[in-house]
Amino acid sequence: MGFVDSLKTLNATARTILLTALVGVLGFAAYFGYSEYTARDRLFKDQQEQIDQAQAELSTLKGELQQKDAEISQLGVQIQQKDEQIEKLETSMQLLKTDQRLARLRVLDIERDEDGNAVRSRLEFVELSPGGEPLSEARQFELPGDLVYVDNWIIKFDDSYIEKGDIQRGTSLCLFRRIFSEDQLPAEGFSLDEVGMRPQAYARGGAISDFEKQLWSEFWEFANDPKKASEMGIRAANGEAVSIKVRENHAYNIELRASGGLSIQPIDSTNQADAL
Repeated sequence: MGFVDSLKTLNATARTILLTALVGVLGFAAYFGYSEYTARDRLFKDQQEQIDQAQAELSTLKGELQQKDAEISQLGVQIQQKDEQIEKLETSMQLLKTDQRLARLRVLDIERDEDGNAVRSRLEFVELSPGGEPLSEARQFELPGDLVYVDNWIIKFDDSYIEKGDIQRGTSLCLFRRIFSEDQLPAEGFSLDEVGMRPQAYARGGAISDFEKQLWSEFWEFANDPKKASEMGIRAANGEAVSIKVRENHAYNIELRASGGLSIQPIDSTNQADAL
């Protein structure tokens, strides 16, 4: 019996050892599994946090990009507006500096005395289109001497109308009144444009407008009444005469600047043949 009891005791001890070992293995496995699970969970959470952070940064970048796109679009609009303003200013500056040829004066002949002094000059006058083409038949005049005057009525509008390219007030207007010489009274000269009629230089196939009729029919009213002139956008209305001591075989352009008055300029010698 002693042996059997010893064997039982040994078996019980072995089972206890085996059970303890099994519990240890199971505990270690559970601990390892838990540790692995928690490590993966932490890794997943870290990765998720990184993804969330990256998405947040991407969203911020998208917002900033949209804002930049809006700013670029606004800048594009501003640039277009500036370009339009620059174009208008350049056009205005060009208008302000542009000389419009209104008429051409050509010397046909100058009669001189034995001392070479001019006795009389025979001239040809023709009004021109903006392209330089004659608008009507040229008229010929014979004047005493060789110092020739062309008398005109000039209406100058406020520069703001010129800058805007206003259709009616975008350039100064001129009405040729008469041509005469130094050796005669202005009233003894020859009439050019008729008062109340559209100047040939502005005739473009249509009838004279009521606006133009009023300008010329009330010319001296505008010249003497600043308030009345201002209401029509007129800066100045006055008579103006340009003069030139003519020379044989010469031709001259009578020009009008958009914002200014008249000038009479000899045609370049290289172009004299065409003018003559």
